[in-house]
Amino acid sequence: MSSVHFSQPSINMRNITSLAAPTSLSPPWVRPEQNLVRSLRETESTQQLSCDVVFGSPSADCMGTGVCRISARSVKSPALPEHKRSCRSTVGLLFPIEGGRGVSLVLTKAILCTQLYKKHLRAGTISLESPCPLPQRVTKTLGLTIRELPIGVYTIQKGDGLLRIDFLEAKI
Repeated sequence: MSSVHFSQPSINMRNITSLAAPTSLSPPWVRPEQNLVRSLRETESTQQLSCDVVFGSPSADCMGTGVCRISARSVKSPALPEHKRSCRSTVGLLFPIEGGRGVSLVLTKAILCTQLYKKHLRAGTISLESPCPLPQRVTKTLGLTIRELPIGVYTIQKGDGLLRIDFLEAKI
């Protein structure tokens, strides 16, 4: 029986302030315009936060589809193999977009449970039928003006083994 090793060379999954240029997080073989971790329009001082993501609907006790819960990772957070076995959650990277009016969630496809990917992410969009509250620790750390992921259908950008979903409040 062979063992499988998962690595994430292009995402730093620690809670840090990035002082590097936005395109510096991309692997050297990727053109900056293809970087899903940071787009060219984001600033050099963007905060980022490693998080645990539970899929499902908050209004259906985390059953169904969508994003049920997001929490900042801590020392007591489950290890990556535990997330893969649970098939309801994974680890992601959050960073603010549009001046805090939204948040981007970046996931690594290699660490996703196959059923989770097929059920929630394969179609190229993810639908939130009820809002997903964001913990105060997340909103404060990232400087967000939104307090929840709004109801809506969101496009999933795919590239280099990463998935990026931009959750943005509706413009009034």
